Amino acid sequence: MKKIPQPEDLRSDEAAPLLPGTEEPRSLGDMMREAEQRQKAAEEASGPDAASSDADSVEAAPPRRQKRVNRAQSRRYARERAMQALYQWDVGDAQSSDVRKQFLDTQDMSRVDVDYFVLLFNGVSHHPDAIDEALTEALDRPLSDLDPIERSVLRVATYELMECQDIPARVIINEGIEVTKRFGADKGHRYVNGVLDKLAASVRPLEMRRR
Repeated sequence: MKKIPQPEDLRSDEAAPLLPGTEEPRSLGDMMREAEQRQKAAEEASGPDAASSDADSVEAAPPRRQKRVNRAQSRRYARERAMQALYQWDVGDAQSSDVRKQFLDTQDMSRVDVDYFVLLFNGVSHHPDAIDEALTEALDRPLSDLDPIERSVLRVATYELMECQDIPARVIINEGIEVTKRFGADKGHRYVNGVLDKLAASVRPLEMRRR
């Protein structure tokens, strides 16, 4: 099994960014840390006084129970976990069943719709050729040139557009955009939006025409 690059393997004096599709894939740990940093930055943007008062209240208050999530939120987390698992399966050299088991055994799945995570991951990893063939029709470049995170997000959304007819296309597109905003490269969500709009118009023409 190929080793997925870890943060300690990265040099701080790396050269300027490479062309898209030629950079080293990020590790799962990198993705999670970057998402946490973005969330923290958004919270601090409300002002130093608010951040300070929040910190004081957290320090003084007793631990609170984790809030229960609704179905839409648990499915958002399922999409995020499916994207992460497919990313690891894509850039690594492991069997899909091993990656799925690793996520179910080691990742925090408390807020995840686990059944939906399994459906998405298996749906893509068990039928990659059919998913990629449909996705390629909406791309302006080879699939291999895409950022690995964006490629995983697009594969999940492609499966949903093709197989999950009970979920509106606009919901699927929006979810793909939001997951990319959280984990993908800066402005990568714009590309994902364009691809999914084009794909949805092909896969669900009647639904998209009714907008």
